[in-house]
Amino acid sequence: MTVGITDYGVSLPTYHITADEYETVWSQFAARIDRKTVLAYDEDAVTMATAAASTVDTGDVDTLAVATTANPQAGTLVSGPLSLATGLDGATRTLEFGSSWKAGLEAFDAALSFGSGLVVASDAPEAPMEEDTEHILGAGAAAFALGDDDPVATVEGSAHYVDAYLPAKFETDGQVTDLSLGGYTTDGFVEALSAVVDDALAEADCSTDDVDYAVFPQDDVKMSWRGGGKLGFDGDQMGAGFVVNRMGFAGVASPLVGLAAALDAAEPGSTVLVAGYGYGHGASAFVLETTAEIESTSAGVEDALESTEPLSYAEFTRLQEVSN
Repeated sequence: MTVGITDYGVSLPTYHITADEYETVWSQFAARIDRKTVLAYDEDAVTMATAAASTVDTGDVDTLAVATTANPQAGTLVSGPLSLATGLDGATRTLEFGSSWKAGLEAFDAALSFGSGLVVASDAPEAPMEEDTEHILGAGAAAFALGDDDPVATVEGSAHYVDAYLPAKFETDGQVTDLSLGGYTTDGFVEALSAVVDDALAEADCSTDDVDYAVFPQDDVKMSWRGGGKLGFDGDQMGAGFVVNRMGFAGVASPLVGLAAALDAAEPGSTVLVAGYGYGHGASAFVLETTAEIESTSAGVEDALESTEPLSYAEFTRLQEVSN
């Protein structure tokens, strides 16, 4: 049987802050989202990764692939404490990714190549609070068990692309910088995504019209939505996986949380496309087809989004001061 997703789950931080709260201090909530998730003082990429992985039935996996750009202890393995918490410590292959926000799908791709594995993407990008860039930066984690034992969705096609292109967003000393290059950034995004989307769909022997759910990178609301439109997808196809509006951009985890939301909405026989983009630049895309098993599996993304607790802007500020 084709290797695919056998189980999946997500974890979001304790809190969220709304656009209305931001606007009590700033004249405009530049991110154009309704709200974003916020870490509690005792939460980070590792705790979220552990929480997401703990919701997943790992079965007999022999590979643990982890992605983050926000390791709280740079230079150490995130897979160490994560493997112990999930019972995968010992003779388990570990792979770690995090040089760009495409790393979540890179971990997914690597685990697929070994036939079985647990993929965990967890992130919490940061920027100075006075910068517009900070307004969209949220946090979250997603975990996917992969194998060929009763999958809920099988991988029918995939594609990858890389080229040199001036990065419009990057991290320096753990802080995100956005050069705000507008149309230039969108052109690069569409160029890379169109290459992988076309090739992945061709390998899966389907077209854009055959796709029921399409999930794209979500570090910029306008670019993601308009970019998806330029690739031939409409709001009905992109809506279910468009989670940035209610959780912000969670770095490497965003495409995979979006994929989980799309799978939650899917029915047996649905075609799901997920794509990731890395500034610099490159892209990856996967086409999946859900099976009858999808009816008995859910990550509960909607419940996770609804269960976060609201913060006032003053509470948010104090929390950031304690965390940093």
